[in-house]
Amino acid sequence: MTGRTTGPGIAQEPRLDQDDDVRGSSAAQRYLAELRALGVQTLFVNAGTDFAPLVEAYAQGGSAIGRYPVPVLAGHENVAAGMAHGAYLMTGQPQAVMFHVSVGTANAVSAVINAARERVPMIVTAGRTPILEDGALGARDTAIHWAQEMYDQAGMVREVVKWDYELRNAAQVEAVLRRAVSIASAHPRGPVYLTLPREVLAETAPETDAADPAPPLVVPTGPAADPAAVQILADRLAQARYPVIVTTSAGADHQTVAMLSELCERYAVGVAEAGPRYLNVSADHPFHLGLATEAFPDADVLLFLECDVPWIARRGEPRTDAFVAQAGLDPLTSDYPMRTHRLDLGITTSAASLLTALEGALADRTEQIPPTRADMLAGRAEEHRRRLQATLPRQGRGPITKAALTQALSEVLDDDAVVFNEYWADPRILRRRRPGTYFYLPAAGGLGWALPAALGAKHAAPDRTVVAAVGDGAYLFANPAACHHASAKHGLPVLTIIANNERWDAVDASTRSVYPGGIAVRMDESRLSNLAPQPAFARYAEASGGFGEEVTDIDQLRPALRRALHAVDVEGRQALLDVRCAR
Repeated sequence: MTGRTTGPGIAQEPRLDQDDDVRGSSAAQRYLAELRALGVQTLFVNAGTDFAPLVEAYAQGGSAIGRYPVPVLAGHENVAAGMAHGAYLMTGQPQAVMFHVSVGTANAVSAVINAARERVPMIVTAGRTPILEDGALGARDTAIHWAQEMYDQAGMVREVVKWDYELRNAAQVEAVLRRAVSIASAHPRGPVYLTLPREVLAETAPETDAADPAPPLVVPTGPAADPAAVQILADRLAQARYPVIVTTSAGADHQTVAMLSELCERYAVGVAEAGPRYLNVSADHPFHLGLATEAFPDADVLLFLECDVPWIARRGEPRTDAFVAQAGLDPLTSDYPMRTHRLDLGITTSAASLLTALEGALADRTEQIPPTRADMLAGRAEEHRRRLQATLPRQGRGPITKAALTQALSEVLDDDAVVFNEYWADPRILRRRRPGTYFYLPAAGGLGWALPAALGAKHAAPDRTVVAAVGDGAYLFANPAACHHASAKHGLPVLTIIANNERWDAVDASTRSVYPGGIAVRMDESRLSNLAPQPAFARYAEASGGFGEEVTDIDQLRPALRRALHAVDVEGRQALLDVRCAR
């Protein structure tokens, strides 16, 4: 069957043919068939007693190719949700997950928060304890059905999802799922939550007329930039001495990478990043000024494009006389309870819409652009590159630092490889160039994200090399046994690189920031951050049939990386490098 696009980011499948209809089937069968019809090709699951109608549905009709989403089983809910997150980042298509009632949802809450902060359209479904104690197919039949029921199961995630609902009748299945997918996919995108009582899933759904197809799913378009605001911004950018566009997440829309790069180069506008979570602009851009804080002392006009936290005052902020514009789908980041960064102009828009409009507006203002600005920005960008290069270790000497590890990784990866970074890989050193090849831990910081996301990305893009760059603490959060089990079970060879310093660096860094002259810093207080002794992590991968190696010598770093990549790309086995780093 050939999919058709009926809304931004949605590839809807044609309905089943007359011979394949599901009239008289259970709600569970209709649920699975409708997910597939809406373009959901995979259902990431961690199953429980509430899945019985789904198990029966797959047994009765799931063997037909394309009839239902392919089920992908994960040994922990965090892994399942992280895989769905990674699959979305590769495909741009909404993903679906399903968990076991209240307790399964509880295990996945951190992953749902991550998805919400990164605007991932995830259809989060969970069983719901059977409502009826007796008298219906699917009613309660084990003691946990009383203990697992909550007064408000959806309350666990309501603050971070866009919509929640409980399926109440088999006749609702199609309408409820269509609303779920359309709300999740509308800008700003995000997860939704649907609970599915077991006896409702077991109900026989009313017959439908297969000759009367449902209307196509239409998702509202994103907001377009206000023309008057664009003219004001274009005037400011054209006339500025030192204009800079700063972004954190514009690259979430891959098409904007080329748009931003070309606009800045064509009209002599600097580009900088504030805690980048995507590849927003190529590392080789001639006007790439590095981090936003490096540009603040000189910038007289700043456009913050999709920056949820544009600056942190104690680390540097724009000049008081600088013109500050903020733009994005939600330029005030209204789902953050407190955020008061100043702005002189705010524009609600998609990044692509604004860049398209600015391109046209600046084309009419080329005569206003100072003729020496391009050379000045190019010189500042070169200064940034020289400063960064001076901080890098000389190859083959000294301890294995995170900078040394990042530098080595940048040298062995091809341009198409995808890196999921959970803390240690500095994007300025990693120097990725292509859209969709770099992703950083979501803004909420729910740890244990990178390895599950890498697995989901590999499932969605099996021909790509996928790397999870994690710290030892983040690796422990990822439920590593469940991750390596999923890798082996589903044939997903990813490379996991652990920067292992036996510490939670974030805890130590926070203490140094708050109490720089405190006793804890002077005494190296580590009882709340010291993870030693760490197990032999390489054995985790080996236990699931993968390649594992511990690296302690900087001279062996690059050869070990190449051996691990050979295992992944040539042998088709998962690989793990336990790199013992300096503290």
